[in-house]
Amino acid sequence: MSHYEVLGVEATASPADIRRAYVRQARLHHPDYFVAADDEARLAAERQMRALNQAWDVLGDEVKRRNYDRELTGGPHAEAPTGFRPFDTGTDDDVDPRDLPDVPYRHDPVMESTLTRALTLLPVVSFAVSVGLVAVAMVVGSVALLGLAVAAFVVACLGFVVIPLLALSRASRDD
Repeated sequence: MSHYEVLGVEATASPADIRRAYVRQARLHHPDYFVAADDEARLAAERQMRALNQAWDVLGDEVKRRNYDRELTGGPHAEAPTGFRPFDTGTDDDVDPRDLPDVPYRHDPVMESTLTRALTLLPVVSFAVSVGLVAVAMVVGSVALLGLAVAAFVVACLGFVVIPLLALSRASRDD
């Protein structure tokens, strides 16, 4: 049985006619409509739906339909069905996007410097120092250490706000 017969259309049908026939048949044979039916009717609907999906997969795609028509007619250009062919076989999956030549990932010496990387860790280190200073100030009872801890905490809070904003402004310049 050909895919055209499964959908109930002629081989000369337009893509719109094929789509309408598929939708009509899918509504009639979709397994969700056979939930309350017996097992035999449900299995028959599933088999019919698989056949409809296979027919639609071939006839709904212009290139696949052309190849299928060539196979049906047995013309001189009929191609043997091919097995699985990966889309791209020669690329390495571990490519660093920064190595690619497009603009958002261009190499920027300012972004890659050790100073910039250290500055991104400054708020975390400052917060850890402030927590440590609070602990030491509580044990020793020093108000000066407590003031220093508050100053480190303020620096950490500012860093957690300012550094992401700087990163966003650099990213917006790249766009």
